[in-house]
Formats: sequence, C-alpha cells, structure tokens
Amino acid sequence: MILTVTMNPSIDTAYSLDHLAINDVNHVAPHKTAGGKGLNVSRVLVQLRDQVLATGLLGGHMGALLSDLMKEDNIPNDFTPIAGESRTCLSILHEGNQTELLESGPVVSEEELNTFIAHFTKLVEKASVVTMSGSLPRGLPANTYATLVAIARQNNVPVLLDTSGTSLKAALVIDTKPTLVKPNLKEINGLLNTSFASNETDKLMDTLTQDNRFAGIEWVVVSMGKDGSIALHNGKRLRAHSASIKAVNATGSGDSTIAGFAHAIAGGADEKTTLKIGNVCGTLNAMDLQTGHLKMDSWDDIFAHTTVEEF
Repeated sequence: MILTVTMNPSIDTAYSLDHLAINDVNHVAPHKTAGGKGLNVSRVLVQLRDQVLATGLLGGHMGALLSDLMKEDNIPNDFTPIAGESRTCLSILHEGNQTELLESGPVVSEEELNTFIAHFTKLVEKASVVTMSGSLPRGLPANTYATLVAIARQNNVPVLLDTSGTSLKAALVIDTKPTLVKPNLKEINGLLNTSFASNETDKLMDTLTQDNRFAGIEWVVVSMGKDGSIALHNGKRLRAHSASIKAVNATGSGDSTIAGFAHAIAGGADEKTTLKIGNVCGTLNAMDLQTGHLKMDSWDDIFAHTTVEEF
C-alpha cells in the first residue's frame, strides 16, 4: 500500500477562459477537484491501479466537500479531523497563461498535530512507500515533515518528499533522510542560492554533489517542466528528456511525477525506468485539463518518446 500525506489539502477550482477581462465580469464554469499536492498524487496512483491510502488533516465544510470529492475519485482515505476550515485554491487558465490564487489554509494546534502523528505512526506500519507533498498549514513547525520522515524510515519504508522552503531545509539536516526529494528548478536554486538554467545541468549536479545536505538521499530529482528532469541516484547522474506535447493544464504535473516515482519504486523498477515513469506521468498530466489526472490513452506514445540517459 502506498500512503500519501497531504497536510494542507484544498478544493482545487479551475476556471478556463479564452480571455481574462481585468476589472470586469468573467463568466466561468468551475471544475472542482480534491486538491493539495498529496491528493493529486493519490488520484494518479488510483489511475495507475496502485493500492493507495490518503491521509493528512481535514476540517470544516470544505473538509466535508473534500471528503465527497475523494469518494468521487475513488481515493481511499483516512484523515485526522481538525477544527479549522480546509482551504480553497483557484487556477485561472487564460490566453495560454495560468494564474493561481492559493489560500494559506487553517491554523493547526499542537494537540491536533500530535493526534495526527500518532495516527500516521499506525498507518505507516502497513505501507510499502510513503509520499509527503506540499506546504504545511499554519501552526505546524517547519520540522513536521522531518518528524514524519524519521517515523517512516524507522519502519524501513521509503519516503518520497516533495516540499520546499523551510520544510525542505529541515528535512535535509536530520540524520534520517528521505529516500527521494524532488524540488523543481526554481526551488533548488532558492535552496542553493544559485541561478542555474536548465542547460546548466553539469554545474547544478556538481553543486548538489558537493552539498552535504543531500548526502544519504538515494534520489535527488530536479524537475524542469518541458525540459524534463535530472536526477542524482546513488551518485549516478541521469537526465530525462520529456516527450514534446501541447500542454493543456500543467498544474499537478510535479505531483504526477511523484506518483510515477512511487508507482515505480513500489514495483521494484530499475533506476532508468523509475525516472522515465516519473517523467511520463508528469507529461500525461499536462495533457489533461483535470489537475492530477493522466491522459492514459497516450501512455504508450509518451513512454516511447521519453528518453533517459546517464551523463
């Protein structure tokens, strides 16, 4: 069973417009999904026919709607209830652009966090892989993911961590490291205080190799959108080149990549296949209007046109 953790889930609402009229009325037909990065991961894993269980924190009227949306998507879930109201996030697709409005989410108490940690400790005993994705809601310390990573690793369960900022920094300085981290190019530059472009992968890899914070992490993956991704896997440098597509909605592509990694690792795939499946899932998500959803009828074509090489 793959356990997905979403500490700050949301009602993801997408508006698609031919033209966004500023300071005027825009009539839209909303498309709502159970969102937050971990639930996007969950939805893709359901499509990939993995056994999955989603967990995290859920509260209020929006939390109840999230629960209903998860049922519609056939996502098995076991969340810890909180007093605060789960958030809503908006994505406006217009003129080839994507504008996002993201609520910060509820304030979570120390008692609610401790209740979740106890719940997570029991769930992880039955997991083969754990994914942890997204931001932390207000009230939670930056080392929350680091605490959860340590619990999972004590149970010998691989952990795929997809977060950024202080949460990622805290998870990189503990002795028990996650199995995989997946910052995008902007996030890794922020972490390293660099400005590498997608055509400077050698320099980026040199910097990652020399940074002791990444020592002991089996997979360090940097996603670069249409330019694919690079990965440092047990010291080996890999580059994935994505298939050329016309993107429809790229929101959730990073989450879909994580789902692909979890699917491949749970299935015991070799390193190149693992990186390839991750990239294929990210690409297939960008081809689908729904966030965190793969255009599965294009799997064979995209898989055939995605390449992985050592460099």
